[in-house]
Amino acid sequence: MTLKQLISEEEAVEVKRQHKTPCSDCPWSRASIPGWLGGHSVDQWLERAHGDSGVNCHTKKFSEQREEEGEICQCAGMAMFRANVCKLPRSPTALRLESNREKVFANDSEFRNHHERRT
Repeated sequence: MTLKQLISEEEAVEVKRQHKTPCSDCPWSRASIPGWLGGHSVDQWLERAHGDSGVNCHTKKFSEQREEEGEICQCAGMAMFRANVCKLPRSPTALRLESNREKVFANDSEFRNHHERRT
């Protein structure tokens, strides 16, 4: 089975519950395509990861009604990355997941090197 990649926010599919593992196209995943950052720079992604708010998943979304009520389907890969770098967001609504260095980059340098094609 081939995982779909190069997904844009416009192609996000509706889900009923928050996912707990990185999606097939998550920039934080070790399986991600190098350089595929959805129009954002490495620095912009890292700034968001070290920030304090929840971040939308670009491949999954909740129903329009749930979003109007303030719920967002958040990026599971970023939540794992935050745990990997010991970042605890201040926002009580930001997704928090367990650390996972096998699926997601362990630190800023690994993320940067992968997406800027450094070794």
